[in-house]
Amino acid sequence: MAGALSDPTRSRAVLIGTHAYTELDDIPAVANNVGRLRELCGDPAVWGLDGERCTVLRQASREAILKAVEDATAGASDTVVVYYAGHGLVDPHSGELHLALPWSRSGPSYTALRYEELRSVLLHPSGGRPTARRKVVILDCCWSGLALDGLMRGPDVAPAVAVEGACVLTATAATRQALAPPGETYTAFTGELIRLVEAGVPGRSDPLSMSALFEELTAALTAKSRPLPQQSTRQTAGEICLFRNRAGAAAAQRVDEDAAPRVAARTTAEGAAASGGRVAPPARVRRPDGGPEAGWPQLVPVALTETLTVRLGRYPVTHAQFRAFLRDPENGRWLPAAARAAGTDVDDNYLEGWSGPDCPAGREDHPVVAVSFSAARAYLAWAGRRMGVPLRLPTAAEWALAARAGRTGEWWREDLAAGRVNFRGSHGALTPVGEFPPNPYNIGDLLGNVWDICVDDRGAPVLRGGAFDTPAARLREQLSPRSPVECRGNVGFRCAGDM
Repeated sequence: MAGALSDPTRSRAVLIGTHAYTELDDIPAVANNVGRLRELCGDPAVWGLDGERCTVLRQASREAILKAVEDATAGASDTVVVYYAGHGLVDPHSGELHLALPWSRSGPSYTALRYEELRSVLLHPSGGRPTARRKVVILDCCWSGLALDGLMRGPDVAPAVAVEGACVLTATAATRQALAPPGETYTAFTGELIRLVEAGVPGRSDPLSMSALFEELTAALTAKSRPLPQQSTRQTAGEICLFRNRAGAAAAQRVDEDAAPRVAARTTAEGAAASGGRVAPPARVRRPDGGPEAGWPQLVPVALTETLTVRLGRYPVTHAQFRAFLRDPENGRWLPAAARAAGTDVDDNYLEGWSGPDCPAGREDHPVVAVSFSAARAYLAWAGRRMGVPLRLPTAAEWALAARAGRTGEWWREDLAAGRVNFRGSHGALTPVGEFPPNPYNIGDLLGNVWDICVDDRGAPVLRGGAFDTPAARLREQLSPRSPVECRGNVGFRCAGDM
């Protein structure tokens, strides 16, 4: 069953919003976020936190933020809530998350507030002061998932672990930017949070637990193809209830939240459950599982015109899928050393980083890269025979129609604004398939992550879609490889087939 509502007479909240900047772009919606959340927290029908127990900080300094958080943590005997909205920055050396201040710049990390400092104050207020029994941290900023996992840049970099004994809810994964849709009153994440709290959730318990809120937020943002949240709960923090469920109370309907959650427990990079509690899965649509056998590319029927329907790969072919091709004895000539030695179908960059038929560790669900036109076609012929569906590379025209997805005008700007594209201005590094939401045709990574090898009207290879290192202005370009044997670390391919 749901837990009890956090006692508003013994709880505190600090709502932090930085909406105007001297060096970064302003985010006007952040001011609306903070104002409406303050109203909801104080509403007795929602929570009932009186004015003295809810501190609002706008355009605040590092010192003011840390002092307010420390005072709230020490002054709350039940629950302390810390909410931040604004720009999130990543230290280029340590990979740590920083919360932007009004005068922050995108380069020097010393101009912003380290999340680790805020976390430390929550855990250990100075002077031996008491600390709140339960804690909730809500971050609405770019790269906010770093507060859960850190940005792992190598074996010697430790992750920034979440606050112990608390619920940490973030607007995005560690690799994603948050979204403030033009013309909307609130940012994408906080806007959905406000909507759920204002209206309640039919069929959910009253009050609403943090776990239930996370599941509803994930469903709502998925439906809008917007960046997806993440959540980490330590001990029983998922049962913390900050808000009454207006819809649940009206229906007098309770849901047993101790039953198996709709969102599965997440594992760490080592494959073990995160210590001390459940961590929700990363905000992404996992790699495709469909097809005759698990691990084969999943094909999506796409009506390109009234008379033309083709099948396209939902995602680019992954390392794991290409590995299966190399492990088949009949494909021995495509093993890295053999193919490079022959020199007829690939260049010396072919499958850089592979060891025989084994891809680099941890890259199984990333798009395979550094493959040539000939290697891609060999994989498709092999996979098509085993799937019973003749496969080929998409034509450039098919790619363009699928990327447009029936839209008119500057459709690509919609994909950029919705956070669907991994390009130089978003994450800037190769990510697993499905890390970024699909387009309206439910096809992922058509723009960004890796260039797709396609064919032109003459059957010659061309590249479409841009990659993780491509500027936004060049994502729609069509490039020709220097030769059919060229292998580049930002070029992959996807399947196509006729209906």
